[in-house]
Amino acid sequence: MPRHNNQKSASHKVLATAITALLAHSALATSPAKPQDQGKNTSGVISRAAASSLTAEYAALRREQIANVDYTIAVKLDGKSDNFTGVVTADTTLARDLKQPLTIDFAGGEVKSVNANGKPVKFNYNGHFISIAPRDVRKGENKIVIEYSHPYSTDGSGLHRFQDTEDGSAYLYTHFEPYKANRFFPHFDQPDLKARYTVDVTAPADWQVVTTAREDKITDLKNGFKRWHFPQTKRFSSYIFPLHAGPFVVWENSADGIPLRLFARKAMAEYVKPEDWFKFTQESFAFYQKYFDIPYPFGKYDQLIVPDFTIGAMENVGAVTFNENYVTRGEQTQAQRQRLSNVIAHEMAHMWFGDLVTMKWWNGLWLKESFATYMASLALSENSEFDDVWQNFYLGSKQWAYGADQLPTTHPIEVTVRNTDEAFSNFDGITYGKGGSVLNQLPYYLGKEEFRQGVSDYLKTFSYGNAELKDFMGALGKAANKDLGDWTQKWLYQAGVNTISADFQCHDGKLSKLTIEQTAPEQYPVLREQRVQLGIYQLQDDKMARVARVPVTYGGARTEVKDAAGMPCPQILNLNDEDWGYVKTRLDADSIAQAKQHINQIDSTFTRLMLWQSLFDAVTDAQMPLTEWIDFALQNAGGERDINVIRLISGRLQSAHAYLFRLSLPQAQREQYLNAIENFTWQQLQQAPAGSDVQKTWFGAFADVAGSEAALARAEQMLDGKLAIDGLVLDQDRRWPLIVLLNRHLHGDYEKRVDDQLKTDNSDRAQLAAIGARAVRPTAEAKREWLDNILKKREQFKLSQIRAAAGYLFPAEQLGLYRQFSAELFNAVPEVSATGDTLYNKAYASLFPVVCGEADIAGYRAVLQDNAELMPALGRVLQERRQQSEWCETMNAKQSASH
Repeated sequence: MPRHNNQKSASHKVLATAITALLAHSALATSPAKPQDQGKNTSGVISRAAASSLTAEYAALRREQIANVDYTIAVKLDGKSDNFTGVVTADTTLARDLKQPLTIDFAGGEVKSVNANGKPVKFNYNGHFISIAPRDVRKGENKIVIEYSHPYSTDGSGLHRFQDTEDGSAYLYTHFEPYKANRFFPHFDQPDLKARYTVDVTAPADWQVVTTAREDKITDLKNGFKRWHFPQTKRFSSYIFPLHAGPFVVWENSADGIPLRLFARKAMAEYVKPEDWFKFTQESFAFYQKYFDIPYPFGKYDQLIVPDFTIGAMENVGAVTFNENYVTRGEQTQAQRQRLSNVIAHEMAHMWFGDLVTMKWWNGLWLKESFATYMASLALSENSEFDDVWQNFYLGSKQWAYGADQLPTTHPIEVTVRNTDEAFSNFDGITYGKGGSVLNQLPYYLGKEEFRQGVSDYLKTFSYGNAELKDFMGALGKAANKDLGDWTQKWLYQAGVNTISADFQCHDGKLSKLTIEQTAPEQYPVLREQRVQLGIYQLQDDKMARVARVPVTYGGARTEVKDAAGMPCPQILNLNDEDWGYVKTRLDADSIAQAKQHINQIDSTFTRLMLWQSLFDAVTDAQMPLTEWIDFALQNAGGERDINVIRLISGRLQSAHAYLFRLSLPQAQREQYLNAIENFTWQQLQQAPAGSDVQKTWFGAFADVAGSEAALARAEQMLDGKLAIDGLVLDQDRRWPLIVLLNRHLHGDYEKRVDDQLKTDNSDRAQLAAIGARAVRPTAEAKREWLDNILKKREQFKLSQIRAAAGYLFPAEQLGLYRQFSAELFNAVPEVSATGDTLYNKAYASLFPVVCGEADIAGYRAVLQDNAELMPALGRVLQERRQQSEWCETMNAKQSASH
């Protein structure tokens, strides 16, 4: 259309000016203004502190100031410099004349010049944002041009640069959520100031350059570089703007006419299975376009597998990034393949829910993350090869949610977010797991088609814009013709998880009465309504089979289930059969006894999975002694054949193994149970079918729990090829856990094994494993070295390296060493928090273990009492460790009382 062509022509003119400025390094410039040059705030004007975060209050003010904005970005990249340079043109429409400076977010860079409406202007730059005086901009259209430079990042945020240790290649990628886009270019970095982006990149000639749009022109330059031009995009928020570059290997395919590309760095390319990536991508597109009734809105779809990534994946518009941990250097298990399929579906759901329609502010973070969590499992359950999707949802998202919702840091799904630092800390089990679980209720509560129609209507109404919770719930309620006000208040605005139990009587083998009783934690006393399914199980022909099921909507403290009358009397009553609801369940005494006696005879794998989890919950809730659960597990786990139940049992045995070091057990008893778990995992590893996922699962458990001289000798022999287990291939990714194990126990020539393995595997993944192996050594010297690296020399290390060391430094059996350094760890907390670096704070927090004694817990209480205003990324973890440690104390009391 003519208007589109005119816009494109105008953007080319602006871009040509920007490129000229960039390549010539022109200085439009005047010196940065002094703070007093900004003018004075008047009454009612919100001042902005020089801080690394953006407040909700200031973002709301700026949204009132700015009616519209589009960006033209020109950057010059290479693989050798410490910095990159750029020019950004912000075509900004102001809604009114300003009474205070206009601030433009830009953290940690250098501002070379600012030009407004064709004239150089004075500016103030404080390292966090640029301020332009009100006199230099006007109501209506403004053209603001900023020439700048910025260091490449090494912490996985902003524009991150990775130097491959294997071949020296450099790779760049962006990661901006929630408030890091301003580390790449100066702009208004908040989700409700959506923009269109026109991009020009100068980069080495052998690189690929990727952003939301496909390039429309590539120009060869004389100096070994190329210039890539990308046309204007559709409108979206800057935190999902992408720019990735490097000598990537590229695979291509399509999905219903949508061009697909997959990128990986050269050293990882041989391990990538593009057929899986494209298959899962095509399946998700087929499901979503039909479900949402909206064609994919962004033209092409690229997926890039990148190193040093701090999260699993990121939904950048049309150019999604994935952690390299989704690529294994050996044979994948089905669980790993399903995990990959799930994350592909999760990020693709964001293209509609998050990218097309975006929350106005970070209190609505859950609205996209919860939805993508739920939609990914729904997509896989209805259009993939996997038939155990909801079991995996229960194993992963649901357990994450239950754990998070019982901690002191729990919060409502829809929560007030004062600033972007708080937003960062809300990427948690509530936002993802609980929100996804609650959404999973709604199709049962409203009807599946009514829910789908409401989602589709919501997306169509707010396409390319921003929306809030009331908009989403309004669309669902309208589609279902149901008032969701009370449901919204109780489920989305109130924290905490409820527990249900059953009171029932039987007569002549039939239920005469059944009542669901609901309780709430004291600090969150809300009682909720939801729909669940009761499963009634009886032993028939040596099988514990479900003989009846009763769907019921319960609410309040007591709900009589009239439809249960006349049903068979249950030997096991599963209160949330097939996991419809979000609720903890407390089994009656008879059901517990029957489950413990007949666990392997229950014919439903999902029910076995839930009952195994319920029994372990009884341990962590201090209702069952740990050793009693271990006895039960060792007696029954060998009879289990379903891989998901085995994965759960294996994981809980590893948790039990760690708790054995925390609880106050007699040493002889502790050693007895440690050896029993170790021997059991070794036995299961040997007996598992050759090459099976069961075998791989028990191998992982053995590498975690082995500790006796005999077991460590087996690990050595496996590494040396002297002991082979039929079907188990010790590829590079499976050699490192054994090397870490030997270092963890200072067994054999442990140090030489690290050095020798690095000679044959010098990959980045190997380098991080080597750091873990060295940090985990149970010596004061190792702890001293890596604490100094983390606290005093952190500038010498990438964030990924600090995270690797911190995660391994104090395993459960090394609490004695932790106590030697705990005072230093706590004393450093204020200093770490004062850095203002959310990612570093989060990494530092992982140093702190769960403890199980009053003296150790006192350290957590004191540091929290003395430091009320810690960075959320650190303070919240310290609160959680305190609570988890107090729970450990109650487990300790239960264990002691059992003797």
